[in-house]
Amino acid sequence: MAPSPSLAETAHQLQQALNAQPSATRVLQHYCQGRFPGLALQAVALPPGPDAPPPPEPERFALRKGETLRARHVSLRCGALVLSDAWNWYVPERLTAEMNEALDNSTEPFGHVVASLHFTRQTLSSETENLPAGILLRNRALLLRGGDRLPFSLVEESYLAAGFNHVTLPPE
Repeated sequence: MAPSPSLAETAHQLQQALNAQPSATRVLQHYCQGRFPGLALQAVALPPGPDAPPPPEPERFALRKGETLRARHVSLRCGALVLSDAWNWYVPERLTAEMNEALDNSTEPFGHVVASLHFTRQTLSSETENLPAGILLRNRALLLRGGDRLPFSLVEESYLAAGFNHVTLPPE
């Protein structure tokens, strides 16, 4: 039996998988299915709390008159296994009514809800060092709608070391 990869190797594998996809949700769902076939990735709402990152600058979204920013803070889980803590700031006016309803009232991950936008992901930062205990990797990215490339979301994702348990990520 091959030895389990180190935390640094696991972080590197996870970052490679995330770089290959516009949707972190898709990567985590694939990982979840590899670990626990049949389980769906769920987004469990979390309260803001004192450690909330600062909201992004509204200029980053080129907000138009009447457009607002909304925040969603969730824990992405595969059954009882917590994979990440994610902050998502988004422009609800750039989503459909059905998408906003799902984001407000379901455990569907953001990437799944907005998949029909055919978005791309622009990584703003990625960190693997000097992170709080238990954090394997932290990414910050801007999501752009397909077609008009209008920014509609900024995400900050902290991937938890315990969620990946030193196992090899399945290939995409």
